Amino acid sequence: MKKKFLSLILATAMIGTMLIGCGNSDSGSDNKDSGDDGKGAEESSDAGEIKVASVNNDAMVIMEELSKKYTEETGTKVTFTILSENEIRSKITQDVGLGGGEYDLVTLGTSDMGTYLDNGWTEALDPMFDALSDEEKSEYDLDDVFQSVRTSCSSETKGLAALPFYSESTMICYNKEIFEEKKLTMPENPTWEDIYDLASKCDDKANGVAGIAIRGLAGYGENMYIFGSIMNAFGGQYYDMDWNATYDTPEVKEAWEFYNKLLTVAEDSPTTCGYTECLNLFAQGKAAIYYDATVSAGTFAKDDSAVKGKVGYAPAPTAKKENTGTIGGWGIGITAGSKNKDAAFDFLRWATSKEYVKLVQEEKGFPSTPSGTRVSTYENQEYLDACDFAATTRIAIETADAIHPAIEDTPYTGNSLPNLPEYSSWGETLAAELASYVSGQKDLDACLADCQSAIDSAAEEGGYRD
Repeated sequence: MKKKFLSLILATAMIGTMLIGCGNSDSGSDNKDSGDDGKGAEESSDAGEIKVASVNNDAMVIMEELSKKYTEETGTKVTFTILSENEIRSKITQDVGLGGGEYDLVTLGTSDMGTYLDNGWTEALDPMFDALSDEEKSEYDLDDVFQSVRTSCSSETKGLAALPFYSESTMICYNKEIFEEKKLTMPENPTWEDIYDLASKCDDKANGVAGIAIRGLAGYGENMYIFGSIMNAFGGQYYDMDWNATYDTPEVKEAWEFYNKLLTVAEDSPTTCGYTECLNLFAQGKAAIYYDATVSAGTFAKDDSAVKGKVGYAPAPTAKKENTGTIGGWGIGITAGSKNKDAAFDFLRWATSKEYVKLVQEEKGFPSTPSGTRVSTYENQEYLDACDFAATTRIAIETADAIHPAIEDTPYTGNSLPNLPEYSSWGETLAAELASYVSGQKDLDACLADCQSAIDSAAEEGGYRD
């Protein structure tokens, strides 16, 4: 039954990719695949070139730029396809799921890494590390990677599935200048009601400032990444221990109603705003509060940020549940269809090494440091002095509990994004229903009923219930 559901996931991805291709002529403007020379995957299979499919986050764009250093050192050409989060997830799923071999390396979110390895779509990395010399193992120093992060990058049965490029939890960022003007104080450990109250007092969209910038764009890796932590905070969960769907509970309904209320003091047209749009709004000083990934803080500390030196930080807000920070980020895996696995592994180790961290700091400055992955980064006093968000980030990552995402026990792990292979399918259903509700297109009860049905069907068709 699980194979049947995985086939559905692939079909969904293929449809999504075709729809992306039918967009306007600007839809591929982020595609930076310089290897488009008319050659197919078979013709480009020599070890002199490796191809990477990546999400278009700032850290990944920097990796593309600095990969030229790797090419200079090794002679291996590295080409990139860089797209938005929803687009790249669809493109990667289609390629690796069908064994296309178009890419050697792919960026994967924490909910995908173990699943892809379990499905045979990517390569297990433990055997590759075992084959290294003692000197190579020491140089990479896998033990330097936070244990919680290594766990999030692994399959429960097959071990390490990807290496973390950067890792993150979630936290509140707020514009201290706006708070001072309005004589407001951010609590040391805010609740979600605290955040709504503060955002309401700061909301001044008539003058171009939203109370909060928070994702509303539909996508299991977009609005659901944020809403999942809110749902957990309010006491909701997807399944009980018998794999019965639990999306029709008062706790889940309360979380939906709160999220809808929060978006009234968020940016205009919130359902068009994902990670990048919300990031830019806060960086431009156009939002008083921002709730999202801890990695965002590096962007706000850069010289071209309008809020540099003006940002305060607080942990993920609470409600009924205290510890609600997620563990997320992006890792890089080697595709099973790659014909250049040795070269891909060599580049993968380079791009996630201590030496790469130092290279980014030297070339781009400390705020651009790939965050949340290595203990040594947070033992570097220069980094701590330059980045006032570092301590908050480390605490958030080390305390995130992906094993116990909800108040009650759950049969799944993973906090805002559950580590379930089918989630990439039914998570999209929930994301669309949530967007329909907050945009006023559909009644709350009808949305929740359709979500409950999708979650329940996933457990039944996936063979989770006896």
